[in-house]
Amino acid sequence: MRRKSSNLLVLTFLLSVLMTVVIVNAKPLYGEMELYFQPATAPSPVWKGTISGDINGCMLFYNTGDVVVGQADHFWEIWVITDFEGNMLLEGTDKGVFSMKNGKYRMNGVVTDAASDYSHLIGRNVHMSGNITFDPETGMPATAPGIFRIV
Repeated sequence: MRRKSSNLLVLTFLLSVLMTVVIVNAKPLYGEMELYFQPATAPSPVWKGTISGDINGCMLFYNTGDVVVGQADHFWEIWVITDFEGNMLLEGTDKGVFSMKNGKYRMNGVVTDAASDYSHLIGRNVHMSGNITFDPETGMPATAPGIFRIV
């Protein structure tokens, strides 16, 4: 009886340590995005820029489709974060909406691939939001500063 009690105590301790590790690894990661519109055709990225914060590097967004409904542009993308030498750190997909009325955008997606240092993030949810600014002379999108979160 005493041995079962001892084994149960050790198992409980190990499970509590494991749960602590999982919770620590599950903390959200944040980054500030500075994105610039790239008026190009596929397969070139539509938006390019940088991310700084918990993850630092370059960001690329590839449009995979969009539908305008009223004053809302619903879009789908593949996004990639690289280091400053061009090596992939994280990759994922998202679906988003841009409001033509107020210039705000928001996207929700998932991490689909990652370099070894970030492999624990595969499958985690991603949220991005910000505002698109427009060039007053051309009326074309110019910048899209925003926040990137992995939760």
